[in-house]
Amino acid sequence: MSTASARRLTGEFELPGLISANSNWDGSPLTLLVNQNVVMPQTPNGTVIIGYFNQSQQNNGGVLSITSGGGQPLVLNVPAGALQPFILMRNWSANNLSITNISPNQNTPIWIAAFGPGIPGQYPLSLPVGTPVPLAPAQSAQGNALPQWMQLNMLSNSPALTIFAFIGGPLDPTGNNGYVVAVNASQNTGPGTGVQPPPGYYATITSNALPYSFNWGSSLVYVVNMSPATGSGAQVTMRAL
Repeated sequence: MSTASARRLTGEFELPGLISANSNWDGSPLTLLVNQNVVMPQTPNGTVIIGYFNQSQQNNGGVLSITSGGGQPLVLNVPAGALQPFILMRNWSANNLSITNISPNQNTPIWIAAFGPGIPGQYPLSLPVGTPVPLAPAQSAQGNALPQWMQLNMLSNSPALTIFAFIGGPLDPTGNNGYVVAVNASQNTGPGTGVQPPPGYYATITSNALPYSFNWGSSLVYVVNMSPATGSGAQVTMRAL
């Protein structure tokens, strides 16, 4: 049987130089080989978190192309050797989303996943008020905030760098309501520090916990652990103040 016939039998389709890994991607974690593509037919009309990292066993720099609707492709460099996801957080306004591995070396698989409230391929844990919830890397939790001042306490029980992304509250002028923070970081950055945080981050802190206070009314709060695969001991608590 020809390769093209095998692809038709497995539900894949072929374009010149491009192979569909999933034409109806639901955000579930998967690995894109070079020239493979996934398409999410419709994104939420709100912030979506895309996590991605280079799984090459060689020192191969990777490249992803991301398009939505008829917009110009966004090209992301995916450095080799990192054992933690890089993070892209954006609102694609209920449009489709297409991701392709266009790395120059064939031996450059790239892991990708989509996170956010209502993403079909994710199964968040429950995040009840007042109860600490452990989160493994790439694991998420969501719960309902009370209509009062609340606090999201993001904690690491180890000295390792721990990265959290969370979504909730009103949209900013760009249509986003997502935040990325890191604990056990190399320096304190973000609001109140006078130091600009790294690109894509809201804040970083050198201690092992970062409390974020908010009053978003009775609303959904979503948190995901975006830490390195070697990390451990992350937990999140949503508590009333």
